[in-house]
Amino acid sequence: MTPAEFARARQELGLRNADLARMLGLSEARAATTFWQWAAGRRRIDPAHALLMRAYLNGYRPADWPEKQTATRKERT
Repeated sequence: MTPAEFARARQELGLRNADLARMLGLSEARAATTFWQWAAGRRRIDPAHALLMRAYLNGYRPADWPEKQTATRKERT
C-alpha cells in the first residue's frame, strides 16, 4: 500500500487518529508520528497494517469497530 493509498483509505473510513490507531493495534501515543511517517514515505507501511486497511475498506468490521462520528469539520461548514 502506498502512502497515497493509505491516506485515501483513512479518509474513506472516516476514523479519528485514535480510533484508527486502536483498529491497527498501534500505540495511541505514537500513532500521529507513525501516520505522518507513513504519509511522508519516511517509513514503510507494514504489510499487516496494509492488509487490515484493505479489509476495512472492503467492509470488514471487527466487534470493537468505533461508532460513526457525528459530523466532521468539513461536513459542518
